[in-house]
Amino acid sequence: MPTKSGKATIMVVDDEVSLRQMLVRQLRSEGYNVVEAGYGLEALAVARSSSEPIDLVLSDIVMPGMIGTELAQRLLAEHPGIRVVLMSAHTLEPLVDPSGPGNVPVLAKPFEGQKMLALVELTLNTTPAAGQSTSRLAPSGDQP
Repeated sequence: MPTKSGKATIMVVDDEVSLRQMLVRQLRSEGYNVVEAGYGLEALAVARSSSEPIDLVLSDIVMPGMIGTELAQRLLAEHPGIRVVLMSAHTLEPLVDPSGPGNVPVLAKPFEGQKMLALVELTLNTTPAAGQSTSRLAPSGDQP
């Protein structure tokens, strides 16, 4: 996975427009290529039509239509190796399915920009587990 010096592509998904725009600006100022979506189905469409592979998805968990865990599961199924960081004001624990490898970090809202940037960089530099699958996320209905 490219790091910011390699111009990684990050998709920011959040239905809260002002937060999404702030995150996009901050990530771009650090040298990342950034695409954005306001909700889950739009994010799937963006990922499918993107001319560049998306390296990491930074997504809210609680959104109308499709929650972030379901979005992450679908993106992981369609784009193996994609990294995911979820954001929420509702949970602080990583989402882990004991039957699958790894975990998906959850960034607690509100957060400082430097904390988000550090987690994005760390996640981009983490090698995905062999055989990574969507089973590593908790079922979508289990999250607030």
